[in-house]
Amino acid sequence: MFQQLEALVRASGKLQLTLKMDNDRMAVVVVPQGEGKDAALRQPLVLTGTAAELDEGFAAAIGSYSTAHASLSEQVAATTAILQEAEKSQASKAQKSLAKGGKTAPAKAGQSNASSEGDEDDEADNDDDEQSASASAAPASATPVDAGKSSGTDLLSLLS
Repeated sequence: MFQQLEALVRASGKLQLTLKMDNDRMAVVVVPQGEGKDAALRQPLVLTGTAAELDEGFAAAIGSYSTAHASLSEQVAATTAILQEAEKSQASKAQKSLAKGGKTAPAKAGQSNASSEGDEDDEADNDDDEQSASASAAPASATPVDAGKSSGTDLLSLLS
């Protein structure tokens, strides 16, 4: 019996064993008291039966419980390691993004301004094209634009 308990004690660090009589049946409560934060690793094993039944099946029950506990412990450790690695990775990505964002924000603003200026240049080119077209299509009797004013589209010539 203690050989089966040994694996569980090693895995959990400390084990609490409680025995209680209830008429002619005995209740055995095995509670791992390890330092693990996961409540599932401290889930107790409760066995109830006559003394003869417990003599017969206690070692097998403890062996099965120890195996399940060890497997759960390994899964918790693996999951914790994965989560810690993911946390480090995300923190690193966030730092890179912030560093990159701080450096490229003015460049992006410059790019958007440049593209806006490019759009304005395109619009100015289109305005020039429209002026040329309207000037060639305008009749000779259209009033000329004053030389001191901007060379925009002559609305009067478009309406005539």
